[in-house]
Amino acid sequence: MSSIILESTLNSIPKLNGRSVQSLREFLNDTSLTSSIKVQNSRKDYIFNLNKAYKDEELVLVLGAGVSVPYNLPSWGNLLQKLLFETFNNGDNNTDAPFVLSKLFPELFPNSPLISARFLEEYFKKNKNGRTFEEMVKEALYEQVNRDADSPTIREILQFCIAPGRSPNLDSIITYNYDDILEGALLNSNVEIPFKSIYKVGMNPQKGELPIYHVHGYLPQVQDGDVDYSITLSENLYHKQYNDIYSWNNIVQINKFKDNVCIFVGISLTDPNIRRLLDIAMLQRGDTPKYHYLFKMRYDPKDVEKNLEKIVNENAPLLNQKVKANMKLDETAKQLLKKMEEFEELDAQSFGIKIIWIKNYDEIAEFLKEVRTT
Repeated sequence: MSSIILESTLNSIPKLNGRSVQSLREFLNDTSLTSSIKVQNSRKDYIFNLNKAYKDEELVLVLGAGVSVPYNLPSWGNLLQKLLFETFNNGDNNTDAPFVLSKLFPELFPNSPLISARFLEEYFKKNKNGRTFEEMVKEALYEQVNRDADSPTIREILQFCIAPGRSPNLDSIITYNYDDILEGALLNSNVEIPFKSIYKVGMNPQKGELPIYHVHGYLPQVQDGDVDYSITLSENLYHKQYNDIYSWNNIVQINKFKDNVCIFVGISLTDPNIRRLLDIAMLQRGDTPKYHYLFKMRYDPKDVEKNLEKIVNENAPLLNQKVKANMKLDETAKQLLKKMEEFEELDAQSFGIKIIWIKNYDEIAEFLKEVRTT
């Protein structure tokens, strides 16, 4: 849990006076905000519903950056840092200055990642150095890729993909990743799996092909020289997508979110465009009793307690000494954690999504296997 969320939660407590600790407890135990929606947490029910969707060929896997992490691809933040490094690099390989500066810059001048990406895209358009912006991103993306890495989640996803054209099978896969990790795994599997990567308007799968929709663009490591590859990285392209509701990638997402059952893997549900499209699909779906499902890592209570202690100690106006003396950090952290999970479940449910809480990433593959084999 971020310190910002914890601080905003603490700040929402009424006047921190002599009754502050009691007020805190009352706030954390208040269920009025979440009691209107009963959030089911039955693993058995979730697996049953997803298995039915799979057998009915309505299941869609929606993949985010977390799926590619085991293959040593950079996170969003690391990708931006790699690109930022190039802006400081003057070609002198005998100095660590560009690396150090690219590390310090976002710490000293923090911006939204989308704003940073926009700056970087504009910079490289003006300073091409013989390479396009997409070429720069591709180089940073695959710089340290390890295709021999083992991912239980990818292995299980492959099991869902081995029957395109037969029954049961996946309806499709939506990915927000630029990379070709999934395609590489499919090509290197021991079973021939017909699929089609779709990343621009006019591309359609043939009968028996599994469609893999790269709705934010596609940058395979080995590219066809005649193909114009593009990606959605910076906020100006997000704004273009936002305004063009009839763009192919928006239509694909809305239709899949509206008509199918989706499992979100490696996605945090913070992207504003995804949230907007989920809202639109939810409205269009009406009273149809279908839910999507999203894997989410449980917060570590020890981390929450540590962050809470730091917030309390660094924010003198937040709590007076009497309140600090009477506050049991472990108890308060657990109650804050419970409240935060209630909020997240309520937020997800507003989009028609159930959260599948996990303690480690290996649980994703175990869960998917149960869905497939039940």
